[in-house]
Amino acid sequence: MDDNTKYITCSTHGRQQATYVCQHIVETLKDRKPRGFWSSEENPGNPRPDSWCNKCEEMVNAAGEWNDETEAEAGVSLICGACYDNAKALNRKN
Repeated sequence: MDDNTKYITCSTHGRQQATYVCQHIVETLKDRKPRGFWSSEENPGNPRPDSWCNKCEEMVNAAGEWNDETEAEAGVSLICGACYDNAKALNRKN
Protein backbone atom coordinates (compact mmCIF):
# COMPACT_ATOMS: atom_id res chain seq x y z
CA MET A 1 0.00 0.00 0.00
CA ASP A 2 1.18 3.49 -0.71
CA ASP A 3 1.18 6.62 1.44
CA ASN A 4 -2.23 7.63 0.02
CA THR A 5 -4.00 4.62 1.57
CA LYS A 6 -7.08 5.67 3.55
CA TYR A 7 -8.07 3.89 6.77
CA ILE A 8 -11.28 3.34 8.70
CA THR A 9 -12.03 1.83 12.08
CA CYS A 10 -14.15 -1.30 11.81
CA SER A 11 -16.16 -2.35 14.87
CA THR A 12 -14.97 -5.94 14.31
CA HIS A 13 -11.43 -5.58 12.92
CA GLY A 14 -10.20 -2.23 14.23
CA ARG A 15 -8.10 0.10 12.05
CA GLN A 16 -8.05 -1.23 8.48
CA GLN A 17 -7.65 -0.06 4.91
CA ALA A 18 -10.80 1.61 3.57
CA THR A 19 -12.26 -0.34 0.64
CA TYR A 20 -15.29 0.01 -1.63
CA VAL A 21 -17.61 -2.75 -2.86
CA CYS A 22 -21.13 -3.02 -4.24
CA GLN A 23 -24.08 -3.57 -1.91
CA HIS A 24 -24.42 -7.16 -3.15
CA ILE A 25 -20.95 -8.07 -1.89
CA VAL A 26 -21.90 -6.57 1.48
CA GLU A 27 -24.96 -8.85 1.43
CA THR A 28 -22.62 -11.84 1.09
CA LEU A 29 -21.02 -10.89 4.41
CA LYS A 30 -24.49 -11.09 5.96
CA ASP A 31 -25.96 -14.20 4.30
CA ARG A 32 -22.76 -15.97 3.11
CA LYS A 33 -24.22 -16.54 -0.40
CA PRO A 34 -21.59 -16.14 -3.15
CA ARG A 35 -22.38 -13.52 -5.80
CA GLY A 36 -19.11 -13.36 -7.73
CA PHE A 37 -16.22 -10.95 -7.31
CA TRP A 38 -14.83 -8.54 -9.93
CA SER A 39 -12.21 -5.86 -9.32
CA SER A 40 -10.88 -2.75 -11.00
CA GLU A 41 -7.33 -2.60 -12.24
CA GLU A 42 -6.92 1.15 -11.69
CA ASN A 43 -4.09 0.94 -9.15
CA PRO A 44 -1.95 -2.21 -9.32
CA GLY A 45 -0.29 -1.21 -6.01
CA ASN A 46 -3.61 -1.52 -4.17
CA PRO A 47 -4.21 -5.07 -2.90
CA ARG A 48 -7.91 -4.27 -2.38
CA PRO A 49 -9.24 -2.41 -5.43
CA ASP A 50 -12.89 -1.38 -5.82
CA SER A 51 -14.92 -4.55 -6.37
CA TRP A 52 -18.39 -5.69 -7.44
CA CYS A 53 -20.51 -8.80 -8.00
CA ASN A 54 -21.60 -10.73 -11.11
CA LYS A 55 -24.90 -8.82 -11.29
CA CYS A 56 -23.09 -5.47 -11.31
CA GLU A 57 -20.57 -6.75 -13.86
CA GLU A 58 -23.42 -7.72 -16.20
CA MET A 59 -25.09 -4.34 -15.66
CA VAL A 60 -21.92 -2.39 -16.44
CA ASN A 61 -21.21 -4.50 -19.53
CA ALA A 62 -24.74 -3.81 -20.79
CA ALA A 63 -24.34 -0.07 -20.15
CA GLY A 64 -20.81 -0.02 -21.59
CA GLU A 65 -19.29 1.74 -18.59
CA TRP A 66 -19.76 2.82 -15.02
CA ASN A 67 -22.01 5.88 -14.91
CA ASP A 68 -24.35 7.59 -12.44
CA GLU A 69 -27.12 5.05 -13.06
CA THR A 70 -24.95 1.93 -12.72
CA GLU A 71 -23.20 3.33 -9.65
CA ALA A 72 -26.57 4.06 -8.03
CA GLU A 73 -27.77 0.52 -8.78
CA ALA A 74 -24.53 -0.95 -7.37
CA GLY A 75 -24.99 0.93 -4.11
CA VAL A 76 -21.28 1.28 -3.43
CA SER A 77 -20.42 0.77 0.24
CA LEU A 78 -17.36 1.43 2.37
CA ILE A 79 -16.00 -1.60 4.24
CA CYS A 80 -12.73 -2.39 5.98
CA GLY A 81 -9.89 -4.35 4.41
CA ALA A 82 -10.46 -7.43 6.59
CA CYS A 83 -14.18 -7.48 5.69
CA TYR A 84 -13.14 -7.09 2.04
CA ASP A 85 -10.82 -10.10 2.32
CA ASN A 86 -13.62 -12.16 3.90
CA ALA A 87 -16.10 -11.11 1.20
CA LYS A 88 -13.61 -11.89 -1.55
CA ALA A 89 -13.02 -15.39 -0.18
CA LEU A 90 -16.75 -16.06 0.22
CA ASN A 91 -17.60 -14.78 -3.26
CA ARG A 92 -14.89 -16.78 -5.00
CA LYS A 93 -16.04 -20.13 -3.58
CA ASN A 94 -17.37 -22.56 -6.16
